[in-house]
Amino acid sequence: MISDLDLKYLRRCIELAKAALERGDEPFGSVLVSAKGDILFEDHNHVAGGDHTQHPEFNLARWAAANMTHE
Repeated sequence: MISDLDLKYLRRCIELAKAALERGDEPFGSVLVSAKGDILFEDHNHVAGGDHTQHPEFNLARWAAANMTHE
């Protein structure tokens, strides 16, 4: 079941995807959310330049590896 909070984050992903599309990129957006519900990092696609490692989920993973602890 999808909660209202889940819908909030999904809507933000859609907003990010629209921003990517407006910039001539593929429409994908991702958010990284803490256990407390805070958005820690968000991004959209940056692959239009040809670097297909610039998907938002990869950027979120790189951010998390550089900024978060195991805890």
